[in-house]
Amino acid sequence: MAQQQITLLGCGKMGSAMLEGWLADRNLDANFTIIEPHQTHLGWLEDQTAVRLYADCVAAIADGAPVSTMIVLAVKPQMMDDAIAGLGMMKHADCAYLSIAAGISTGWLKQRLGDNAIVIRAMPNTPAAIGKGITALYADAPDHVRDLASQLLAAVGQVVHVQDESLMDGVTALSGSGPAYVFLLVEAMTEAGIEAGLPDDLAVELAKATVCGAGALMAAIDTTPA
Repeated sequence: MAQQQITLLGCGKMGSAMLEGWLADRNLDANFTIIEPHQTHLGWLEDQTAVRLYADCVAAIADGAPVSTMIVLAVKPQMMDDAIAGLGMMKHADCAYLSIAAGISTGWLKQRLGDNAIVIRAMPNTPAAIGKGITALYADAPDHVRDLASQLLAAVGQVVHVQDESLMDGVTALSGSGPAYVFLLVEAMTEAGIEAGLPDDLAVELAKATVCGAGALMAAIDTTPA
């Protein structure tokens, strides 16, 4: 397979987590163009020869950034319109697009990228930051594009495939938002422990370990945990 040229549009927490996973994947033969205006957290990329970092697409185009095999749209949903408009000459007919923005459909994206654009939609969750996420992928695309998207997303955890895009809203509600409810549960357990007389640090340790252990147990058994 030819070397891939991946452009990452947006390199915040999720984008950075994905990029770290890609660079660590020995089976991924790729070079990366990163578009991120806020770069203070990206000093670790200085020694990465496979990465070219730019503040915006204009700078990337002016520097002769290579044509992309896939552009990963990793900006916040409210910034997506401006981000796509800023792609300019980085858009081309043979490029595929992978969006990880919550709530934005492939139809909405095609209205801006072109009706014939190959657009894939994915919903990761925050544990992807430590490689323990789960991502649902909707990919009405050629096999080689679907395979590349799956490989990129597998760098931050498990990948499941969704055949009907209408299910992505449910995915967002369950796995996309789910970690926040788990964090809230740990907070509530901690507060209950403190009210029961436990020292603060002990209550935190017990609550975290209980939830993490329960999660590991659920992953290890075949039956439903209840």
